[in-house]
Amino acid sequence: MRIGRLRDRLSLQKRDEVRDDLGGITHDWVEVTKVWAEVRGVSGRAYLSASAEQGEVTIEVLMRYRPGVEAMMRLVHLPPSGNGEIYTIQAPLPDAKRRELLCMCSTGVRK
Repeated sequence: MRIGRLRDRLSLQKRDEVRDDLGGITHDWVEVTKVWAEVRGVSGRAYLSASAEQGEVTIEVLMRYRPGVEAMMRLVHLPPSGNGEIYTIQAPLPDAKRRELLCMCSTGVRK
């Protein structure tokens, strides 16, 4: 892996149970770690759903291999290199030697 390609700073987050001020449990996003990665747009589409125009973009995020990255975690683009864009991981795909991790992500429509 060429280190110069990893120019985007991202926060890897997972959804977890967190105690609120009153002692109750809520579900919130918790940062696992910060990573350097390369973010590339792959495709996009626009469509009508519920009488409103929707848009969805497919993104590839390439980073060093990291165990424990799962589908439905998310990556958040950190300033100053990014604008806080949120990428939902659909499929983490490690290479055969477990040196790189290619995450297929989506942004736009949230289900």
